[in-house]
Amino acid sequence: MKAVLRKVHRWLGLLMALQIVAWMASGLWFSIYPIETIRGEHLTRPSEELQVGSHARFPRELAAPAAMHNALDEHFAGDWALSSVQLYQWNGEIAWRVSGTSRGQAFVRLLDGDGSRVRPGLTAAAAEQLALEWLVKPGKVRSVEWIEQVEADAEVRGHAPPFWKVSFSIPESLNLYLDPWTGEILARRTARWRVFDFLWMLHIMDFDTRDDFNHPLLQLAAAAGLISALSGVALWRSQKRAFASVTATVASAADKLPVLIESVMKRTEASAIRT
Repeated sequence: MKAVLRKVHRWLGLLMALQIVAWMASGLWFSIYPIETIRGEHLTRPSEELQVGSHARFPRELAAPAAMHNALDEHFAGDWALSSVQLYQWNGEIAWRVSGTSRGQAFVRLLDGDGSRVRPGLTAAAAEQLALEWLVKPGKVRSVEWIEQVEADAEVRGHAPPFWKVSFSIPESLNLYLDPWTGEILARRTARWRVFDFLWMLHIMDFDTRDDFNHPLLQLAAAAGLISALSGVALWRSQKRAFASVTATVASAADKLPVLIESVMKRTEASAIRT
């Protein structure tokens, strides 16, 4: 039994060594940086909903939510369902922010304050300008891309395209992903976030989507690590008992040693007297 435990412990330890190092290294890295820093939240202004201020320009007539029906009908060809309507301030003007579903897809749109039309989406130039305005400090734009498809391992998995991607060389190789209709930030991705994403992939052992914390490979590795640890404890206890037995034997021999020495000395003295 002990030989089997040794083999199980040895081979599982060898197989799990690299993954255990990956778990420890990634866990250490996660604990060093606050998640807000990894997400790059310190690089942009707060993306909370803008409040209506005294400087905002109200339309001559502010539409009631029901008055937006025609504009949404025209925009979505009649196939839409509304879930929320909010009054919004955008570039100093009042607008309606509406969200809902159309053809099974969620949407967010801005309507003019009077409800007459859905505001057009951002152009590349407008997306670039808006991305610069989002930054806390001045940045340097490297490129502006229109994204229509997202791969499983992309930076913005979890967000449905289309959207604008504005890449900066400064600060921190930042990529800002903007909603094409509202200009809101969908995601921030920095060099530090990319390191985090790679380490997270190693940590949860999901090498495809990098999101599945219940991945079978992770479960198998965790079970193997547990078995290796338990077999190590069993071997330690076995060796501890063996060591205790040896210690007791040595202690018993040490107790008998003075008597043995005394007996030898007496025999030596007796032999000397007879001589």
